[in-house]
Amino acid sequence: MQGKISFGTDGWRSRLDGGFTAANVRRVAFAIAEHMLESGSTGRGVFIGYDGRAQSKVFAEECARVLACKGIASYLPPGPVPTPVAAFSAVRYSLAGSIMITASHNPPEYNGIKFIPEYGGPAMPDVTSGIERRIPAEPPVVEEAASSGLISELDPYEDYLRHLHGLVKADLSGLRIILDPMHGATAGYASRIFAQMGADVEAVRDTIDPLFGGTIPDPTPENLSGLRSRVIASGSDIGIAFDGDGDRLAAVTRDGVFLAVNQLLPLLYLHLMERRSMVGDAARTVATSHLVDRVAVDHGQKVIEVPVGFKYIGVLLRERAVIIGGEESGGMSFSNHIPEKDGIASAALLMEAVKSSGQSLGDLYNGLASRYGSLRSARLDLRASFRDDIMRLIEGEAAAKREILRRRVAAVNRKDGIKIILEDGSWILFRKSGTENVVRVYAESREEALTAELLSYGKSLVFSFI
Repeated sequence: MQGKISFGTDGWRSRLDGGFTAANVRRVAFAIAEHMLESGSTGRGVFIGYDGRAQSKVFAEECARVLACKGIASYLPPGPVPTPVAAFSAVRYSLAGSIMITASHNPPEYNGIKFIPEYGGPAMPDVTSGIERRIPAEPPVVEEAASSGLISELDPYEDYLRHLHGLVKADLSGLRIILDPMHGATAGYASRIFAQMGADVEAVRDTIDPLFGGTIPDPTPENLSGLRSRVIASGSDIGIAFDGDGDRLAAVTRDGVFLAVNQLLPLLYLHLMERRSMVGDAARTVATSHLVDRVAVDHGQKVIEVPVGFKYIGVLLRERAVIIGGEESGGMSFSNHIPEKDGIASAALLMEAVKSSGQSLGDLYNGLASRYGSLRSARLDLRASFRDDIMRLIEGEAAAKREILRRRVAAVNRKDGIKIILEDGSWILFRKSGTENVVRVYAESREEALTAELLSYGKSLVFSFI
């Protein structure tokens, strides 16, 4: 009997030298096919995308063979594609959904598989749990399917480019940008898109490499020193980095200042309302900066807080309840786009903000900070067994606390984990990861020193229970 397969926050991931094998991919593909057969949507077919990781194309082809044996058509791209392009394809071609082979920002020894329903956003828990239940104990026997006529090639690039042209209202010509795909799925893809949209593009680490050049494809400040140096040296307007599958981004200003989604989300929210006249509410996860809340209040709007996981933001985008939504880990999307996080589309909108405002990215952010203040956010990932026990103990501690670091506790939020909000607006959040065996500690305050102090307090509390 094969091992148990569980879907985490965003699909199933495992090590290539462990559970992620062709046999297990066939098991998951079989379960996805069974799910679609029961839903009655299989006649429309499925797009199967894959990133540039080792064997990703082989795994995608294994999925296509399984689907063909179940009578379901599948469409494979001619090469690696970013996850948001796979999500877009489900909507653009009115398919039953998409399957994406990727481990996103995880190290190169990992791979993963996720199912994207027909609406082009993350699958909700009832869908993923249903797929889990249908995973067979043994891999299905797959017959030769190449001659079935149910497997064909589909390149969504041109349609995705046309969609971005409609999404972005400013001409990007004259904008000098440096892109860093980190050897991930956007390599050679994003640079081509933005050049065709008129920008003057230079790219670093712009080739597919299954080993990501020896780094982890996560756009953190530590991984982007080369991009930062190149932006400063070239005098470019903006630097953009994407993660391994292109659904997340980070930015670097002309002066070399790193901006994550905690800063970019409120900046783009302000841009949409004041320059695009798209006034409405915003969404963020419980772990994302409250700076976006200040922008919302100033414009008579509200922020809807959801648990961690873009699927919860995706629901609000699908229902047109918000005009923008984002999460601390790097993903954003918009009401006139797919309800899935998209680093490429977010970067295009960020470039639009720079070009249409006539200001540099640094000046835009400084203007945001001067109006609404600046908040310092940080996160610690603490490896820990018995996470459920630790979270129960933290819950008891939070219930008994009246103050932390000489500051009164104003509220305790249990939407996802334990979030303790202090009277000055500072907060600390404890939650167990949905993808790793860690307890995550998040903190935010107006002062960097206080944020560090909150993290130190959180680390000590977690370790006291280990």
